[in-house]
Amino acid sequence: MKCHGCGVEIQTKDPNGLGFLPEHVYEKFIGHEDEALCQRCFKLKHYGELIPVSINKNFYNQLKSVIHEFNTVLWVIDIIDFEGTFDSNILELVKNKDIFLLINKVDLLPKSVPFTELKNWVYNRVKNKINVNKDNIRLISAKKNFGINRLIKILKEKDIKKAIVVGTTNVGKSSLLNNITNVKITTSSFPGTTLGIVKRKILGTDIEIYDTPGIETNKRFTDIFDIYTQVEMIPKKTISRKTFKPDVGKVIFVSALFRFKILSLAKDNLKPIFLIFSPENISFHQTKEERVEDLLKSHIGDVLFPPYEKDYPLNIEYEKEIFSIGEGDELAMPGLGWISVRRGPLNIEVVKPKGIDLILREPLITPKRGEII
Repeated sequence: MKCHGCGVEIQTKDPNGLGFLPEHVYEKFIGHEDEALCQRCFKLKHYGELIPVSINKNFYNQLKSVIHEFNTVLWVIDIIDFEGTFDSNILELVKNKDIFLLINKVDLLPKSVPFTELKNWVYNRVKNKINVNKDNIRLISAKKNFGINRLIKILKEKDIKKAIVVGTTNVGKSSLLNNITNVKITTSSFPGTTLGIVKRKILGTDIEIYDTPGIETNKRFTDIFDIYTQVEMIPKKTISRKTFKPDVGKVIFVSALFRFKILSLAKDNLKPIFLIFSPENISFHQTKEERVEDLLKSHIGDVLFPPYEKDYPLNIEYEKEIFSIGEGDELAMPGLGWISVRRGPLNIEVVKPKGIDLILREPLITPKRGEII
């Protein structure tokens, strides 16, 4: 089996060697050999990793030594995973800069969401943390080229000469850069740092764009997995949603990584009603509490996914936490989606991996009139 990207023979033994592919991914390409990509080409295609650097614990210090060279920052954020990509560490580095928040993947939200309300929602989420002009919040779709021409026009009108692009992994940064820049790529390094960055120019302009590696936050459910499973978890279609009206004691799974138990009835002793919004490859499943262990032992990969491999080598320490979500509010699950309460309060006991924080917030998708019962 050969990589259709670079032509090298695929191998599964040496992660540092040419043509490496993990065994469980290699097996998926059996029968589809012409689609196989080695790990290097996979990263190039999905992450734009043209830079010969590894992201390590010193990355923030390296980026910090570069950031002072720039007045303008283009910060790419995924609207589907806003809480997981509006990262506090990036915020600390760029908060005193002239920031453009590029809110990507807006095409994956339901068409009923007005863009004016969406921009107001983003502004209200960030206004107490960064000083950003509302006009610098740009709603875009790198995949569908929506909002890109307007972004370039604004950068030209503001006479921007150069800007640095930052963001976490999986936000669509590479797709954006491929859309707005020329294909000629140069790699440079700033004095005092080992961080290589990709320098490009915006098409039809002299504006220089400097790309940095996507940051792995380790604060999202997706960060638990390897890059292949992460790509499976990234939404590609309009985000999925399902309505639940469960009895007290029922357990709801969102993938195999996160579950919660209904602790009480909502107002007027009625069942709570809520929606779960999540990427299309994330499973929802409602069950009885006594069936939880059986599902975790026997049905990962067919009922509860991700993980996509039944014997996926996960070593996760879980913790329990109690949440009360008010009617109309949301509980965001970084990397997985969010829970939106229509009749509440929704009182739940959640089981989640340690180190991943859930965020209570005002609704991204406002219920239609009469929808809250």
